[in-house]
Amino acid sequence: MDSIEYLRGEIKTYFPASTELRLSERFDTQPRFNFYFQIVEHSRYLLYLNWDGDGNRFTLKSLEFESAEVVNKLAADYPQIGSRVFNIGKPKSLVSFIYRGNGRLSGTLFTNTNSFEFDSGEMSGMDLMQCIDPAFGLGNLL
Repeated sequence: MDSIEYLRGEIKTYFPASTELRLSERFDTQPRFNFYFQIVEHSRYLLYLNWDGDGNRFTLKSLEFESAEVVNKLAADYPQIGSRVFNIGKPKSLVSFIYRGNGRLSGTLFTNTNSFEFDSGEMSGMDLMQCIDPAFGLGNLL
């Protein structure tokens, strides 16, 4: 799906040290609606991208965990257990949006996001990443 590839690319561009967590082959036959990304190594934050499975509606969350060690342990367990391992993460920020094509996004819901000026009806991938970046404007908190 074009939108998923676009969003993966935007995450990788904004967070160059990020890695997408992958499920084992055991889950290959199931549709994936949830995608998880470690922003950087040794961080207590994780990105969670949810595709609603119908059209181009998505939610991107920054999840906060007790420590980087907890994130590392959960990430190691993810390939075999699946996404339920991340249920202990607390949402730090959330943006729901629609992918309009050609790198155009329209924000529909913003919760605890970073504050800066932009047109939520015509967002870029960079705007989206800045909204959920746990370290935006605060230095290196990761």
